[in-house]
Amino acid sequence: MENKYKLNIPHKGRMLLIDGIVDINFNEILTFSNIKKDNVFYDNSENDGIDSYIFTEYVAQTAAAYNGALENSADDKRIGFLLNIKKADCYIDKVKAGNKVYIFVKETLKDGNIAYYDGNVIIYNDDIKSIEEYKNIISSDNIKKVMDCSVMVMESSTKNLEF
Repeated sequence: MENKYKLNIPHKGRMLLIDGIVDINFNEILTFSNIKKDNVFYDNSENDGIDSYIFTEYVAQTAAAYNGALENSADDKRIGFLLNIKKADCYIDKVKAGNKVYIFVKETLKDGNIAYYDGNVIIYNDDIKSIEEYKNIISSDNIKKVMDCSVMVMESSTKNLEF
């Protein structure tokens, strides 16, 4: 899938969990991730996969991608903190390698450096090209929901953390 938006988040290396941005609009963003066995959270035991509750971090990274896309700068000094998980409803135990997940996040409230987001994650192995297409797919019975969650995130800067 071609990335038409720059992924401007501070996560690097194995902690960068999302592969790209599909679409973004006024207060919503859709990202995707191809699940691989070398993922930092992948459990290679007999019941292999990524535990569904881990996808709260995917939602938080998608929220960071939303802010990074809005800011549209190369400022790698911006950081964010996942302050609170208000709700996390998990519908399956694990997501196995070879699947593609889509992460949809909607900003519900922003107050200074703190913002609230609602997110949901689905397994869908075909390409989705827009938020509108995603909303049509999510309303069908043919999708496999991973989780729904609500998170609170605080954006900051590394210069605020200097000692």
